[in-house]
Amino acid sequence: MFKCTLCYDRLGADQEPACAKACPTESIQFGPLDELRERAAARVEDLHREGVSDARLYGHDPEDGVGGDGAFFLLLDEPEVYGLPPDPVVTTRDLPSMWRHAGAAALTLLGGVAAVFAAHGRNGGKR
Repeated sequence: MFKCTLCYDRLGADQEPACAKACPTESIQFGPLDELRERAAARVEDLHREGVSDARLYGHDPEDGVGGDGAFFLLLDEPEVYGLPPDPVVTTRDLPSMWRHAGAAALTLLGGVAAVFAAHGRNGGKR
């Protein structure tokens, strides 16, 4: 997965990615996200009717902690069983706030250093 280029060359030729084309169970699907969400929701409903009450979609909701994944999964158990976090969150979501705090800390440090130099200069370098 880390080497996946989403078959950029295939997409440029109006073809689906190789993984979706070659998947023997059609578990990997490719297409417009809204269409895939509808298809997946219908599959979950089918599973619920068949008695698989734990079936759920993971990562499909645009309002969740990551704003929708662009890829989502049909799970038959809790996310932790699959090594997935129960409540995923994009770690970069807080990046603007983190930069503001880092900037404020840097300015405070710079102000402290300037104050020390200013006090040092008033004393003529004597302690």
